[in-house]
Amino acid sequence: MFFDSHFNVLSVEKQWEYIIAQTPASIRSGLRDIVSEHGRSCVQSFYAALIEHPNAALFLEKDMIEKRLSGSLQAWLERLFPAQENDVPELIALQKHVGEIHARLEISPGLVSYAFFFIKVSLNTFITQKFETEKSQIEAILYCQYMIDFAMKYMNMAYNSDFRKKIEQDQSFRMLSLGQDLNFEKETQKTTFFDWSTQALFCLCEQRPENLQTIGESQFGLWMSHKGHGLFKGMEDYTLLQSMVEKIDLRIDDIRKKQEIPPGFALVLKNNIYDLTLLTNRLFQGVEALQSGLDPLTKALTRRFLDVVLQNEITFSLTNDKEFSLILIDIDHFKQINDEHGHLIGDETLRFIAELLMNTIRSNDFVFRYGGEEFLIILTERGQDEAVACAERIRTTVKQSIVTTSTGNKLRLTISAGVTTFKGETKINTLITQADRALYEAKIAGRNRIVTFQ
Repeated sequence: MFFDSHFNVLSVEKQWEYIIAQTPASIRSGLRDIVSEHGRSCVQSFYAALIEHPNAALFLEKDMIEKRLSGSLQAWLERLFPAQENDVPELIALQKHVGEIHARLEISPGLVSYAFFFIKVSLNTFITQKFETEKSQIEAILYCQYMIDFAMKYMNMAYNSDFRKKIEQDQSFRMLSLGQDLNFEKETQKTTFFDWSTQALFCLCEQRPENLQTIGESQFGLWMSHKGHGLFKGMEDYTLLQSMVEKIDLRIDDIRKKQEIPPGFALVLKNNIYDLTLLTNRLFQGVEALQSGLDPLTKALTRRFLDVVLQNEITFSLTNDKEFSLILIDIDHFKQINDEHGHLIGDETLRFIAELLMNTIRSNDFVFRYGGEEFLIILTERGQDEAVACAERIRTTVKQSIVTTSTGNKLRLTISAGVTTFKGETKINTLITQADRALYEAKIAGRNRIVTFQ
């Protein structure tokens, strides 16, 4: 198969069609026969490799593989290899569906690629047995690699998109959780855990095993399993705490069943209580550190996370051929508000604008407090026209709103904004500079307007 410069400029879909069209029918039909005859063996190789991987144990069970997954993977193979050129749109839809499922189950592309290696090895073995000439063997092996690689490309694209949405939902919930009074929550949970541990130690001292309560049944355990999950998910100490709680609860269950307290268990439990107290404190300290990434006045993100978010968006856009845009917003004549009404009213104005921005954008967009009276919005997967429309909607809403201050004064505000759209630049500073220049032009042109970087 010959790949020239023309192939490189084709869309991925057209490249896939080209590969199928340029592969001899005898090679394609031979692969179809191999999959039909040996597909089950290939699937067994796939899951044998996957089930041994430590990360797969989180979502794979032997019973699930035998009853559902093996048949689904074999059907996937049988659909992939008799493919004709005009089947590519249907194949793409299938790969995207599989990728979305992987995202929901949090099965990483790296893990899937690892297991698909064993399918390729199995297919290559059968190819050398099926095809007689070295030329046909090479053609068949290459065709096999290309088909699986293109299928995985679309799987990964769907995974990235769907998993990103899942992360955004988790982050949105975490940000909501962060809005709570963490210090109050920490003290409450320390108290509930102390209550449980005191009761447990009394039961041990008084030889009352039937009255022992597991941590999971306690108020502390219930909070950790539900609200704590949203707050601490992904933190190493939370995984460690869950593991410790599970082991302690298994021992307590066993003690209640046998109605007998093993010698030395009180000392073991006392040490475990100390460790769990330490872990709980560390978890709250970790979240408090995360909370410092929110501006305490406006609850918008601080610039601390700006580079990370922008780099993630640049990587996502380059990988998935998507655009994203920035809106840099400045409150017009903010210094005058501070001078005439005082800094407290200035703070109320900032909170009003921040709340308006966060209520205007989508949940997958980001709002940063960029400077004194400046806010930066990252609009994910939005081009220039959509970004300008969003900025104009914000400008109009601000202009039409009346801010009633705590002193009873009514203020009318306007904003100026600069808009820029990512078009392949890989430097974060370039994007921000473009938005800043557009904002500057909006201000010198008279304020209360939107300017796009050209």
